[in-house]
Amino acid sequence: MEKKIKKSKRGRPSKYEASFKRKIIQELYSGSITRSELCRKYQLGSNSTVLSFEKWYDDDQKQMLSSVPMILEEDVEGADKGQQPASSKGGLEQELRLAKLKIICLETLIDVAEESLHIEIRKKAGTKPS
Repeated sequence: MEKKIKKSKRGRPSKYEASFKRKIIQELYSGSITRSELCRKYQLGSNSTVLSFEKWYDDDQKQMLSSVPMILEEDVEGADKGQQPASSKGGLEQELRLAKLKIICLETLIDVAEESLHIEIRKKAGTKPS
């Protein structure tokens, strides 16, 4: 598998592409592979690279979540019917799993749109609202 690396202005590899980092983290979060196995699979060098990807991913997710208010469809439907949210551990774990899958799908959709339209859609971390 070929690593996707962005080139800096000086021509040396400096950063991995965001889509590559997301792919690595999605594999890690799926629970089917360990950090060490990811390093071997993608020839990343050491676990610290995957750890830095995780930190980047978490910061990216926090940035996206803080900039957009989120209302879940289940919350709206449950409020309409007067139902209580799932309180059992199994129900919460399933909701979390579904939320993670939804995030993966949406990120993949954005990646495809960015590649096909040749524009950056995601808000850059650190930009200030106007």
